[in-house]
Amino acid sequence: MNDLYVPNNYSFELNPEMMQTLREEFTAEKVVDEFSKAIEGKSGDEIDAEGERVFETFGRNWMQKTYKLGDEYPDRTYEVLKMAIDDTGGHLKFALLPQRFIEIAYLSTQDFSILPIIENNPQRLTYRLPECRTFNQIKEKCGEDVANRMPCKHACLTACKTIHDELDIDVKIEMTASMPEAGHCQFTAKRA
Repeated sequence: MNDLYVPNNYSFELNPEMMQTLREEFTAEKVVDEFSKAIEGKSGDEIDAEGERVFETFGRNWMQKTYKLGDEYPDRTYEVLKMAIDDTGGHLKFALLPQRFIEIAYLSTQDFSILPIIENNPQRLTYRLPECRTFNQIKEKCGEDVANRMPCKHACLTACKTIHDELDIDVKIEMTASMPEAGHCQFTAKRA
């Protein structure tokens, strides 16, 4: 008989209700509608300023809600991860713990089923968005020129910063690739 016993009531899957709540509250359509109204009759720097304002607020709220729900609806993977962090004196906290919440946020609101993690180690977390529903909505609603200004990057940068702040991890966040230039977006959190 196997010495490892895993009770049947352990779930290693993300809670579907949590995912649905985030999907409904933080749709690309809602934030892009708000942005498109905010930029009516504006151009250039005004569009950039509105993009920063609208998408930073969205990113902060999105990740704060993700963190709250992700903690309220733990799966077995999260429980084991927290035990490992405790057992190593917090050594594994970065970048494994932020990755979990970042994955929940994107998998709940985007049209892909896997968030590619390019690098995850004690110094750096890098992840890639192979496609972006928000970017596509901006292009559809506001035009390609506005989309290529990447106002939506502020949501992703702010979301990444927010989860690290919530977890009390000091990092520097940067965008290392964008949809118009690379066909994907990529973000890196470097330990400060």
